Amino acid sequence: MGITTRVAIIHQRALNQAMLYAGRIPARAFLEPPILLRALRSALRMSQAQLARRAGLPQAHIARLEAGTIDLHLGTLRKLLDAMFCDLLILPLPRKRPSDVLAERRIERHAWQRDWD
Repeated sequence: MGITTRVAIIHQRALNQAMLYAGRIPARAFLEPPILLRALRSALRMSQAQLARRAGLPQAHIARLEAGTIDLHLGTLRKLLDAMFCDLLILPLPRKRPSDVLAERRIERHAWQRDWD
């Protein structure tokens, strides 16, 4: 069995609260990054050139990001959001509850051990 990492209880609680919060966000609120950037920039009535100047990036780079032709890096996203008066918030949105994943792993391990006996 592998080594488990110990995490402070305050961090475990913060993760649990973040996961609970993320689970309550309506599905229609999730946007792909290029769409989110374009929508936010448009809501601020900001041109690509203005955003590029504020973020310190070339305007052509903003155009390619919004078109989805290049991947958006986390640092770039942070710069762009900062230039649009926003902070970056990353929340995990689990596809399964952690307790369900642990239960499945126990069942798989038990089945594997039974096959070898």
